[in-house]
Amino acid sequence: MKVNSRLFSLSTNLDSLIAAVIGFLIIQTFSRHSGIGVSPDSVTYISAARHLLEGHGFRAFDDFPVVDFPAGYPFFLAGVSFFTRLDPLQYGALLNGFLFGTLIYLCGTVMNGFYHTSKWYKRVMLCCLILSPALLEVYSMLWSETLFLLLMMLFTIAIKKYLEKPGTKWLLISAALVSLACVTRYAAIVLVGIGLFLIFFEGRPSFGRRIRHCLYFGMVSVLLLLVNLIRNETFTHLATGARQKSNHSLMPNIQYFGDVLSDWLLIDRKPGVSIFITGIALAIFILAMLWCYFRRKTERRYEYILAATGLFYCLFMLISASLSRYEQFTSRLLSPMYIPLLWSTSFWIPSFVSGKVKPVKLLYTGLALTVAAFFLNIELSEAYETYDGVKDAGIPGYFEDPFPQSEIVQFLEQYKPEFKPGYRIYSNAGDAVYLFTGLPARLLPQWVFPDEIRKYYQEKNNYLVWFNDVDNPDMLNEQTVIRNKGMILIKKLQDGAVFVTPDSVFSSNKRPGL
Repeated sequence: MKVNSRLFSLSTNLDSLIAAVIGFLIIQTFSRHSGIGVSPDSVTYISAARHLLEGHGFRAFDDFPVVDFPAGYPFFLAGVSFFTRLDPLQYGALLNGFLFGTLIYLCGTVMNGFYHTSKWYKRVMLCCLILSPALLEVYSMLWSETLFLLLMMLFTIAIKKYLEKPGTKWLLISAALVSLACVTRYAAIVLVGIGLFLIFFEGRPSFGRRIRHCLYFGMVSVLLLLVNLIRNETFTHLATGARQKSNHSLMPNIQYFGDVLSDWLLIDRKPGVSIFITGIALAIFILAMLWCYFRRKTERRYEYILAATGLFYCLFMLISASLSRYEQFTSRLLSPMYIPLLWSTSFWIPSFVSGKVKPVKLLYTGLALTVAAFFLNIELSEAYETYDGVKDAGIPGYFEDPFPQSEIVQFLEQYKPEFKPGYRIYSNAGDAVYLFTGLPARLLPQWVFPDEIRKYYQEKNNYLVWFNDVDNPDMLNEQTVIRNKGMILIKKLQDGAVFVTPDSVFSSNKRPGL
């Protein structure tokens, strides 16, 4: 079927533009109470962006070089702050709304390039994207995924251009986009593998030319990441930060993976069901990719690229989570596979329906729309539940009520001038201390690093700020620190406490804050 060559024109994408505006407005609505959502990771991005803008280097809230996260997103925020003269917390909602709207618009244009186009299919899919619980969660927070998802979609468009007519122009553009994605999220390394796979198995160019293009793509796509890793190794001797060995094997991770998919479908989490759903997702990607590869040998359309992207990303997350320890699978971590999964599950429907005689065609169309309405109702219910929670309390995170009004936060803001210069601040939530005071604060050492614990116990002249509502069992607890360092209480509050080491000499006999 002939596809409109002006895939990205406004005249072809009025529905995409409307969907993009609606997506933008939803993010503004969610952020109305207390601004964009801020998590501990968000504080790292914000502090790094501020330090970059101030000329203090790529440093986090603890004043250490940032290595756990790549430099791309903080540099992006610093660039926006440079041109707007605003702090990320001031423009976060507008920026995320714009990024979300842009992603939706690009998704609409990509659907114009499907082998079989359909206006009703496109508009139903746009509604699914607007109401997606995974995408709404990501774009409600100041997270690097907001930029990463957009770069993934741009890579899909660029590599499609290359596969249409293999040449160095779109090859290098695709590689440059992957390079940017790799310094936005370390997980973007999977895009390098996806690109090499698509280039190598594109049969039209000669074998030698494909090998050369793979080399060009590989070198350019990892360039920025290598620079980032070399910088990390130089400053901290840790290329990607302190990574622990995974404490979960492959099978539990398959279950946790399916738990997230169950949440997207509003299905109760059950181990057997979750494992089954993960298997179904992998099977959908494999079947969609193989069907597109062998059925459409003469042209590689978006459906093939997206199915390959979804499959590679799923496998990468499952394998990497079984080797390296990071947070258990969440909607945030798996959000990059939402769009490929949605399309790989449904792209064949318009072609299947169009080939039927009218009575059967109406029957199948009605059935497809019924299933779509059921799925959209699930998403709408979850989106409304989210809105009902954030409209009065704010987006979950450090600015969600009542955390900013908590006694410990109020005390820290008032006590800020009393913190003695030269005294380091430690906390079980150093990011929160920085967020509400602007003072650098280090996280307490974790149990798995005994050398760091020993150094901490020997260190003098420091404060301990403890948040009762922050639970991290991997970190030293309050009583252990107080006992081993003989900390002196400055202020005990209902939801936290502030201590200082006994070597502190105050200007009066009265303890500050009492």
